[in-house]
Amino acid sequence: MSENKPEQIGVFGGSFDPVHTGHLAIAQDAVEQLELDRLIFVPAAVPPHKQGHTLAEGRHRFEMLQLATEANLSFEVSDMELQRGGVSYTFDTMTQIQFEHPGAALFFIVGLDSLTILHSWRNIEQLLELCTVVPFARGGENPARIAEQIQLAEPWKTRLLKRLIRIHEIEISASEIRIRLAEGLSIRYLVPPEVEMYIAEHGLYG
Repeated sequence: MSENKPEQIGVFGGSFDPVHTGHLAIAQDAVEQLELDRLIFVPAAVPPHKQGHTLAEGRHRFEMLQLATEANLSFEVSDMELQRGGVSYTFDTMTQIQFEHPGAALFFIVGLDSLTILHSWRNIEQLLELCTVVPFARGGENPARIAEQIQLAEPWKTRLLKRLIRIHEIEISASEIRIRLAEGLSIRYLVPPEVEMYIAEHGLYG
């Protein structure tokens, strides 16, 4: 990082229930394509779109993220939303990160399909002013179809689509992993070995 260039910080939020190799590939692609100095994983206490959904305890999700990311010097994990408790809102988190890293350029990484509900997020216009929201698209997703469903006013809609990054296609979902574990099937190669061991040691998702 040069003396004149602000620190570039990416933020990747989610349930991470559990974190898997797909999450890690997205994060690495974001670091490389956005030239980030660091990327912070932020596990949610209660995601707004999953209220009423039972998650593994926050301490377990946080610890699995720590284990999954400790070998990558570009990755960090923050428990700020877990400490805050209640429903986790992106605006509150990004405001806190801005306070903790004054002068940094902030990037919030989000799936392309989330753009269709972005208008409903808390303080969305202030959030869009506060940081750069960067959507990522998987190989099978059609940005043009998503664009038709975005309900944000201009110039935000156009700006968001211009920031689109492409990620490696890894067809893994946390729900699939939980189902496999409940059925006694292997999750080898779907999650890092350290995470697989942690799940087994703590009897999660069985």
